Amino acid sequence: MRISGDRLKPVNGRLQLRITNELEEVLYLDRVQLTTVAHPADVEVFPNEGMTVETKPFRLYGVRTPRAPVRVTDEHGHDVSSQVAALDRRYPDDFTKAPIRGYAGAHSLTIDIGLVQAPQTLLLTGWTDYAFSSDNVAAEQSGMKLDEPMLDARNAAGAWRRLPAAIGIPVGRPQTIPIDLAGLLKPGERELRLSTNMRVYWDQVRVGTTVPADGFVSVVADPRSATLRARGFSAEVRPDGEEPPVYDYARVSPQSPWKAFAGDYTREGDVLPLLSRSDDQFVIGKPGDEVALEFDAPVTPDLPTGWTRTYLLLGDGFSKEMDVNSASPDTVEPLPFHRMSRYPYPVSEHYPETPEHNRYREEYNKRHVGRQVPKL
Repeated sequence: MRISGDRLKPVNGRLQLRITNELEEVLYLDRVQLTTVAHPADVEVFPNEGMTVETKPFRLYGVRTPRAPVRVTDEHGHDVSSQVAALDRRYPDDFTKAPIRGYAGAHSLTIDIGLVQAPQTLLLTGWTDYAFSSDNVAAEQSGMKLDEPMLDARNAAGAWRRLPAAIGIPVGRPQTIPIDLAGLLKPGERELRLSTNMRVYWDQVRVGTTVPADGFVSVVADPRSATLRARGFSAEVRPDGEEPPVYDYARVSPQSPWKAFAGDYTREGDVLPLLSRSDDQFVIGKPGDEVALEFDAPVTPDLPTGWTRTYLLLGDGFSKEMDVNSASPDTVEPLPFHRMSRYPYPVSEHYPETPEHNRYREEYNKRHVGRQVPKL
């Protein structure tokens, strides 16, 4: 998760972050780290985000002075440049919505980036209206399937050709997906077509000069403290009455809008030992839980003239939703683990049963929640 430097300031020498579970999900959090990236202020830094079937390798992208494209049009030929010019909750949405959540008719954006000489990076910022497990079952029964976002370029003959770009979908609200265009475009190509039949809403499209990340200074830190506590639920807000909602952390309610999975959750209190390495010893959080984190602030607060910082929060773990067609959607068990082939895993696989993992379960997983829904 990317956090701009102006949104995270030291308090008594520490950087404080909160991870809240606002949804009807069980959270299995295994490790957290915070990376501080120092870089020139006219360069924006992004991690390799966008959820794909095959996990993307970690990579940093540097983009100098991103700008709006020359022109952006939708699949109807409408000029939507103003709707994708700024991150302002105004986005092109003049496409057909299928009767099943998350699904839509084929739609696209044609992006004219202009003729440029230096290598360019495309920045796609948006959010996704997801299909849940039951939606995907209904779509399968209806003969429908989802096509992840794809990118094409218009060649000199006017025909479109598919680019080998792993885009994925934006998760979080919103999230920026960087696409390095170096090696993808041929001389003279300037028009790109971004298409999908998923309910993906692109709020901002920019393009800028690619800057190699090897000139940045990155420092990775483990948390100095981590505390699990039952907090409640932040107020869901739609400032303009439109999707997606945002959450107001300052307005919290103990009243749960959700059910909780039956099973044993991590007891409240210090959970720092559980978040220090990826070892399948999770902080298991129920809806309404919060993990309060503190990291040491950068040792050298002074930056070179004209430089700034961007922060990247790394989280390793799993989550599971309470959808009737999801795997074991009513219980915390079976616990996931990193080497499982799938979830739920076959009888030939099992969560680690080492003395260390058994001690972890006995010591930490002491907060029991009884069954709240009839057994499936």
